[in-house]
Amino acid sequence: MAIIGFWSGSKKETGQTLSVTAIATHMAIEHNYKILLIDATFDDDTMERCFWTVNDKKDVAKILNKGKMDISSGAEGLLSAVASNKTTPEIVKNYTRVVFNNRLDVLCGLKTTSPEEFTKVLIHYNDLVKTADKYYDMVFVDMEKTLKYETTKLLLAESNLVVYNFTKNRKQAEEYLTYLDENKDILDKNKIIPLLSNADEDAVYNAKNITRYIGERKEIPSIPYNSSFVRIASEAGVANYFLKNRLSASGTDKDSIFRNSVENACQKIIKKLEELKYKV
Repeated sequence: MAIIGFWSGSKKETGQTLSVTAIATHMAIEHNYKILLIDATFDDDTMERCFWTVNDKKDVAKILNKGKMDISSGAEGLLSAVASNKTTPEIVKNYTRVVFNNRLDVLCGLKTTSPEEFTKVLIHYNDLVKTADKYYDMVFVDMEKTLKYETTKLLLAESNLVVYNFTKNRKQAEEYLTYLDENKDILDKNKIIPLLSNADEDAVYNAKNITRYIGERKEIPSIPYNSSFVRIASEAGVANYFLKNRLSASGTDKDSIFRNSVENACQKIIKKLEELKYKV
């Protein structure tokens, strides 16, 4: 059982949500783990759109409700149960949406557009992930970037492993080193896997050079930018993408390279958890 947090200190785009979604989906299919994927970001339905068509008419309801939350279902309902100390591992599953039965469940993000509402409820995510960890082999959490929310620090501290996301950008690599230096109480380098998203081997800051720059001994995992996957992810096609296009060790097309890169990231996560003595 393990909690894996995906996080970045950068305010800029890092490809974090698509990376965690791809890795969790592929892990569930190829490695037969029971996985919960949690969206703990603010006002962002990117993850939900990866699996389901989102009805934009709900935005009207948001406006009429002044950004407040409907606690009858989804993350809102589950966090309400957590706040009332009524949650169990089985109840967690009741509030999630199933992608693959007994393989991959998703807890979509809070629907509120109010930062105050989000901040107030976010505190309960820490208890939520600890409860979910009793039911699932792996709990992947897509966190709000930076340390703007105090509860992000709690989630980072609760995570058994943190996957730190950045792109082919020297400033983001510098931010990573700064965060490690200034937040040793919550960021243990031994429990972090740096991940280069939207990678490009022809770029100056490719995986090899980033690895050298941040002082890692072994080359960090990287997931290349793939325009087809980005489009599919916006059209609720992620599950079918990984089901229909299984791994091809000898494939040289962009999709094969992309999937093999995701598999490499999965292997790094599994190996790291084994090193840290977490049973999955």
